[in-house]
Amino acid sequence: MRITRHRYTVKPEYVAQNRQNLDEFIAALTAASVPGLSYRVFVEEDGQTFLHLVTSQDDPSAVITGLPLFKKFQLELLASAPVIRPDQVSMSLVATSGDSYR
Repeated sequence: MRITRHRYTVKPEYVAQNRQNLDEFIAALTAASVPGLSYRVFVEEDGQTFLHLVTSQDDPSAVITGLPLFKKFQLELLASAPVIRPDQVSMSLVATSGDSYR
């Protein structure tokens, strides 16, 4: 299983646009119907810091980066001059309760 976390902070004036871009991207990703892929997006208490959590059985990068709406999302995010640029961390599942990802 592959687990990746992406985190970044946008300027207050870009929050609404980022949310709209995320809605469009998630709709396109859902339509692509990739088996074994879960892509969740959270916003932290500050309302400006977004955390993406991607879990998959296989490497989903080709599917995700191949979506035109992902490219649009990524280009607009970087053009907005985020307060904290996106970072990426790969993780391993150690323990879980409830819905299992194993």
